[in-house]
Amino acid sequence: MNKVSLGCFGDERLAARGAALLAAVESKRTLCLHRLGDDRNQTLSFGAFLANPAVSAHEMMVTAGQRTDRQAAGRHVLAIMDTTEISFPTQTDRKRGFGTGGNGSDIGLFLHPVLAVDAASGGILGLVDCTAINRTEGKAADRKQRPADEKESRRWLDGAEIAGDRLTQAATITVVADRESDIYDLFARKPDNVHLLCRSAQPRLLTTGGLLPKHCTSLPERDRTRIEVPAKGNRPARQATVALRFGPISLQRPNRPGAKGLPEAVALSVVDVQEVDPPAGAEPVCWRLLTTHPVATLAEARQIVAWYRLRWIVEQVFRSMKSHCLDIETSQIETAGCFIKMAAIAMIAATRAMQLVLARDGTTEQPIADAADPADLPALRALNTSLEGRTEKLKNPYSETTLAWFVWIVARLGGWSGYTSKGYKPPGPKTMHHGLQRLDPILTGWRLANHSAHV
Repeated sequence: MNKVSLGCFGDERLAARGAALLAAVESKRTLCLHRLGDDRNQTLSFGAFLANPAVSAHEMMVTAGQRTDRQAAGRHVLAIMDTTEISFPTQTDRKRGFGTGGNGSDIGLFLHPVLAVDAASGGILGLVDCTAINRTEGKAADRKQRPADEKESRRWLDGAEIAGDRLTQAATITVVADRESDIYDLFARKPDNVHLLCRSAQPRLLTTGGLLPKHCTSLPERDRTRIEVPAKGNRPARQATVALRFGPISLQRPNRPGAKGLPEAVALSVVDVQEVDPPAGAEPVCWRLLTTHPVATLAEARQIVAWYRLRWIVEQVFRSMKSHCLDIETSQIETAGCFIKMAAIAMIAATRAMQLVLARDGTTEQPIADAADPADLPALRALNTSLEGRTEKLKNPYSETTLAWFVWIVARLGGWSGYTSKGYKPPGPKTMHHGLQRLDPILTGWRLANHSAHV
């Protein structure tokens, strides 16, 4: 894997220690400091790194955003945002400085990342930002009366502003977010260089009179199509037939104290997606999508739906960071300050692993340099030869210039059979994590052997 910097932190030694910690997390797929260190001294140095006040999660995210900006040059980027809870219900006595989670009693905090995805291919370009929300004073009881900039929901506008600031080389930026982002302030105050694509949660008042849900039902049905509904929790993946309606709308400013000073109306487009005849017991698909993109044709409406469906990628990153291999909620780090820094590292590692999962079939058309060091190509070629079978079905089908070629090698090292025919599952996050765990020492040995040969 490419050696990636977490930041400079004003000291070359801290920069090197941070890069070593990230490499250890990526190769060993754990957040346990005792397992990450090769020996006791390195374990202690990793702990000292996280405790150092010069080291900040903010600088890690700025560095990650700069790296992502280079990958995003000239592309239409979907800046996908969401919030996930990290909970420690059984570690109350050992943790210090943590607030409460969503249930108001268990300790924990929340992470809110901004993930950059190529709108054309669906491939992950990298992490733009990730902020932590630590409710040390509990959840605010008067949130409806508070100014917008003092609410936790300010994170949605913050994410849009950060995406606009850091993705300087992107051709277009579209923020994609779920129902929690349905906030009038976000629509009214978004950066000029950022588009929005948010799922509606509120029955908003329109300037033409009436509420948004009723207006959408009055729109003519323009199309029916089948979409894939991804698995979520205990809900299996399935296909759904949906009806599409779309048109221009104008939202009326809410009548509340915090909205004063905002524009009286915001012009948007709505794309209404409603499932037709859902199966018994299944939650029907119901997406009311609000966007600043113009939607005047069926093709444009379908494109909005396709972009919104890529939002599931951030859910996959969360799974990779939690139950699928990194197990962040089993972390034994005791202080909230150190844990937030480790959580930022975990988010970077999980994003890079999911990048491999999405590139496994070559559809993202990403170059190998997005994840691997070109200097390691001789070792990777040798590995590829050793992993290929005698039949064409067990040959790496991709060009060595592509990320898919590298992913094939990682997946085979992770225990994937190599077969892609019906009945065989493609490699997922766990397989990629296991493959990376095996790959790192192989590449390290190769580099040492070649260095010794030239000494």
